[in-house]
Amino acid sequence: MSDKEHANQRTNDQKRKGRIVLFSSIIVIILIAAIMAMVYRSQKQDAQPKEKKQTTRTQTRINYAGQPYIGSSNAPVKLVVFSDYRCPYCKQFEEDVVPKLKKEYIDTGKVSLYFINDTILGPGSVLAANASEEVYHQNPKAFWTFHKALFAAQKNEKEEWVTKELLTDIAQKTVPSFDLKAFQSALNNKTRQNEVDKDTAMADSLGVPGTPTIFVGDQMIEDGLDDVALTAAIDQALENNK
Repeated sequence: MSDKEHANQRTNDQKRKGRIVLFSSIIVIILIAAIMAMVYRSQKQDAQPKEKKQTTRTQTRINYAGQPYIGSSNAPVKLVVFSDYRCPYCKQFEEDVVPKLKKEYIDTGKVSLYFINDTILGPGSVLAANASEEVYHQNPKAFWTFHKALFAAQKNEKEEWVTKELLTDIAQKTVPSFDLKAFQSALNNKTRQNEVDKDTAMADSLGVPGTPTIFVGDQMIEDGLDDVALTAAIDQALENNK
């Protein structure tokens, strides 16, 4: 092969290599663009607000039978709070809102307040609910003292602060004629789980979105910590019952 032919061959090889490099570069650019587009779409989706999961409310009515309550059984308006002993907002409702309701509506015979378990925060919530159901079964009048003491003992929601020892200690201090054996059975064997499950099923059937959720009669007040909305609903219910 002559020098001229060698030169032509080298030129052709260089052109072929150039085309390969160019083609490879185009493929790489396309891949990078595709990856960037996927990342952008993912980031855009993450940035969009996520819709709250909707619950479906059926026509189920609240069953007040067998539920702890304070106030007159003949009060014209019934108020229900679906609550979890580990929920910090439920503690806030019990300590900030309930005293106002008691003074203005409950002690005056206008409203009766019912408590129903809605155990949404895990095993500790279920254990506390079983304990409260057993206390109510043993001594309905002592229930509210135990109830307040348990909320007062609440710690950070991320802590597993509900223990059998704590519940037993609170019950022994707040429940007269306390049946320790039956209480321990409720903690160890969940002998009151049936009552807890009924409460949870009622909350689900009513479309309760979280805790605390308040019902004034059949009207759901999702933000029970909103004094204005809550008192307005109570006043309207009282007006309707005249």
